[in-house]
Amino acid sequence: MSDTTITAVDGTDALAFVIIRPGATEGGVSIEAAAKGLSKPAAAYVLRQVADMWDPEGGK
Repeated sequence: MSDTTITAVDGTDALAFVIIRPGATEGGVSIEAAAKGLSKPAAAYVLRQVADMWDPEGGK
């Protein structure tokens, strides 16, 4: 990635968050995630629903 931006998010009422950053190796990623009041299966279900909304070519 050539552009770096800073984003502020108010997560005071968030059930969970996932941050995906470029990893230390080519093609790798670094993931930071946490949840409060949401089970792992429920969080995975929500992430799958979000992933299904994205354009497969990365256009959205």
